[in-house]
Amino acid sequence: MIQKGLREHIEETGRVFEKFGLTPMQGRIMAYFTNIDKPETTFSELVDFFRASKSSISTSLNYLLSAKMINYGTHASERKKYFFITDGFFRIYFMHLLDNIQELKELCYKTVSMRTGEYPEVSEKIMRWVEAANSFEESIQNVLGSIKK
Repeated sequence: MIQKGLREHIEETGRVFEKFGLTPMQGRIMAYFTNIDKPETTFSELVDFFRASKSSISTSLNYLLSAKMINYGTHASERKKYFFITDGFFRIYFMHLLDNIQELKELCYKTVSMRTGEYPEVSEKIMRWVEAANSFEESIQNVLGSIKK
């Protein structure tokens, strides 16, 4: 039995996961895992809940498995796979965020080096952003370190 409002909450949470580069179905599956009470779920439960094609669910699960956001196990004497969210699931997002910050910082350095110097206040503003990004990057590294423990 699905508790009232859970389906809407999963949709809303799934849209947030989409902002991290997941497809709508991948995002909703991740939202499902983070919002249901059970620690694991089966393929058929996902198909039933989302009322989506087996192909769509399967493709999304395969991506999430390859990205190590989820994993699966089996129960003794059963062939069914039971999918569950992994411990490293948030680490993946933080690592992507760090990569994006690094790329943007490199572009900022290049931008400043290409500027004519006619308006130094713009270059100074860009470098203040880089300093803030460095602090943010350090904070994320600290979070990643605490997740590892």
